[in-house]
Amino acid sequence: MDAKNALNIVAGLCSKKEYCLQEIREKLKKWDITEKDTARILDFLIQNKFIDENRFAFAYARDKFRFNKWGKQKIILMLKQKQIPAGIIRQAVETLDKKEYDTACLNLLLQKKKSLKNEDPLKDKNKLIRFALSRGFDYDTIRNCLHHPEFRTGYISPNENGSWDE
Repeated sequence: MDAKNALNIVAGLCSKKEYCLQEIREKLKKWDITEKDTARILDFLIQNKFIDENRFAFAYARDKFRFNKWGKQKIILMLKQKQIPAGIIRQAVETLDKKEYDTACLNLLLQKKKSLKNEDPLKDKNKLIRFALSRGFDYDTIRNCLHHPEFRTGYISPNENGSWDE
C-alpha cells in the first residue's frame, strides 16, 4: 500500500471514530508505510484535526467509565499504554463525576455481591475488594462503598441526579 492510500484510509477511520497517535502509528507500521511517510501522515491528521490526543483521552475515559464500568486506575493504565501524555490523562480522569463514580462502584459491588455464596463474610469482602480493584477502582472508593448503608441492605436509593449522597 502506498502512502496516499494509507492517508485516505486512516483519515476515513479517524472521521468515524476517535484514535490516538499510537493506534494510527501501529496501523501504518502494519501496512509497511515508511517512517518518513508515517510522520507526514500523522502531521496531516493532527493539523486537520482528524487526531487530537485531548479529545481521544476525554472520550476514552468517559466511554470506558460509562459503558465498561472501569475505574480511574484502569483507565489511567490503558491510556498510558496508548502513550497519552500524563497531563492529558490526569485532566481526562478528573472530568469523571465523583457521584457517578461512587454510584458505579457501589452498583458494581452490589451486582458482584449477588453472585457470592455468602459463606464467610471476610472471604466475600476480600472477593469484592479484589473484583473492584481489578476493574480499576481505588481502595478508598471501594472501602467507602462497602461501608455505605445501602450496600448492607442491597438497595440503592438514588437522589434526583441518579447518584447517592451520605
